[in-house]
Amino acid sequence: MDPKLPNNNKKKFDNFIRYSSLGFEMMAIIGGFTFLGYKIDEWMGNQFKGFTLGLMVLGVIGALVYSTRRLLKKK
Repeated sequence: MDPKLPNNNKKKFDNFIRYSSLGFEMMAIIGGFTFLGYKIDEWMGNQFKGFTLGLMVLGVIGALVYSTRRLLKKK
């Protein structure tokens, strides 16, 4: 434990790191699924971007499930 930081400040800092990393992970999941859908639509030459839309929604659902499981997990 760092002697410079009081216990309360260290806990706040740990929570900040935990939640900010969770946010970046959620963005990566949603962005990855959306990019994959975009590339599939581009490859198939679709005028309506159905794969982009569908995989983006699937990515949001997956990110929410992932974050919920991670938040409920015991330390």
